[in-house]
Amino acid sequence: MAGRIPQSFIDELLARVDIVDVIDRYVPLKKAGNNYKACCPFHNEKTPSFNVSQPKQFYHCFGCGVSGTAISFLMDFDHMHFVDAVEYLADSVGLEVPRDAITPITPSQQGLYDALKQSAAYFATQLRSTETAISYLKNRHITGETALDFQIGFAPDQWHTLLDATDSNESTLITTGMLIRNDSGKTHDRFRNRIMFPIRDRRGRVIGFGGRVMDNSEPKYLNSPETPLFQKGRELYGLYELRKHKRNRAERIIVVEGYMDVIALAQKGIKNAVATLGTATSSEQVAQLFRETDEIVFCFDGDNAGSKAAWRALGSALPSLKSGRDARFLFLPAGEDPDSLVNKQGKQHFENLVQNNALEASEFMFSTLMDQAQKGSDESGTGHKARLAELARPMIEQMPKGVYRELVTQQLNDKVGVQVMKATPDNAPVQRNMSATQAPAASNRQTPVRKALMAILAQPAVVLEIDPEEYNFSEQLPGASLLLHVVSVVENNPAITHSGIIEYFRDKPEGASLIKLAANTIGDNSEAGIDEPLGVVRHAIEWLNKESRSLNTPSLNKPPSAMTADEKEALRQRIESIKKS
Repeated sequence: MAGRIPQSFIDELLARVDIVDVIDRYVPLKKAGNNYKACCPFHNEKTPSFNVSQPKQFYHCFGCGVSGTAISFLMDFDHMHFVDAVEYLADSVGLEVPRDAITPITPSQQGLYDALKQSAAYFATQLRSTETAISYLKNRHITGETALDFQIGFAPDQWHTLLDATDSNESTLITTGMLIRNDSGKTHDRFRNRIMFPIRDRRGRVIGFGGRVMDNSEPKYLNSPETPLFQKGRELYGLYELRKHKRNRAERIIVVEGYMDVIALAQKGIKNAVATLGTATSSEQVAQLFRETDEIVFCFDGDNAGSKAAWRALGSALPSLKSGRDARFLFLPAGEDPDSLVNKQGKQHFENLVQNNALEASEFMFSTLMDQAQKGSDESGTGHKARLAELARPMIEQMPKGVYRELVTQQLNDKVGVQVMKATPDNAPVQRNMSATQAPAASNRQTPVRKALMAILAQPAVVLEIDPEEYNFSEQLPGASLLLHVVSVVENNPAITHSGIIEYFRDKPEGASLIKLAANTIGDNSEAGIDEPLGVVRHAIEWLNKESRSLNTPSLNKPPSAMTADEKEALRQRIESIKKS
């Protein structure tokens, strides 16, 4: 399939990633025998039944049946898409996902990307030859190196330039938002006489622009409209540059309001800032940032508009707040923004403010709600406490269940003086995201084929020690076709791991069956019989061969040593056809 991430890359990724490190960041694990254990993050329990096997790079809960690999954990627990989970893990171990395989691009989409790329190159060229624009950036303390890093450019004060400056037609440039068609049907450039800031997606492709005037004209900032490539609520300015510069996971990410704030901070060596794109911070943007860091600091002006923006950001952050994550809120002195403050006071002063003055999310929430509750309440305190409880309850209920929510709930109870909410509601329904990689626990019924599949999952390389001619059995027997399919996957991917096999079959009909078998190979209830995997697999093959001969199938009623050359070739071709099916 076009755009599919190669299986060989998935195999290499899962061989490099340690599932214990991945899960432990979200759910604290404790060593228990050969495995690690924790209370399951997918259902409520008091006794740990969530097992993680380091050798197999696989997890399974004996309570609710959830199972999977490091990839499926991120998809189910952190609600990542498959590609995002792969990119996240690849970034953590220094691997580059094959870019052409991530998302298939249609010819029309490619035309949009090309138009925007060429527009950015044109604006960059114009900046280098426009002294007024260069002087403006110098006065804003922006060096040529920083301008190059962010691909800053300049749109000349002309109405019709992009059609000649790019290879794109009028329709394409209108779709990208670079041209505007007026009421009379004529078109003109959207951006004129502005410093241009290309907005790039996580892969570095230009998807839109922000343009700033160099004087007091209005609007001060003009952004690209929503297009097929650019949705403001999903993108963050500076995220690509942040990812490009960081070698490891960011300690924290600072969210600011403007392009120049991001650039000014980067100019001073603070390269962990991003900006929203003229809209309120969305839940999708917050979730995206928490894939890059464990701490987000929202930095706003200290005026009324800044307070409102911070409150909206808190609302978007609530569904992502859980143990191990932190959202904080920094309000700058009146009349200052990150750009002006870092240029006046320097890097150290700004970082000290972030470190020491940013409010915890719960502190900001309760402080704001207390102010709201006290307006119009009686002076005895009873009225405003009841109002506080009424305001806080729906906000806390947006937080995922877990330690973080329990701590905030306890804070509310302490402030009100009575138990307003229970930390863990009685009879709470089990919340779990039952994906294709999750399945109920397998039955206890054992067969030679089931044992063989478990043995291959435990040690895939055993398949390479078996001569293909030994597979002299009918695929009509129960489990035979799946066994041959798994064998073919290992033969075609000799370095594949236990978790790699599971990922290969993720969206295939056989995936659920393999998940059940894999679940039986970890934890205290792990089934016996895989201490010598090669012997287990050979025993299953012999058993299948014997059963097949009893079916009186042509060429299957004799051992390979008694077959003619033609019969062996027919058998080989049949096996190959089964493997490819």
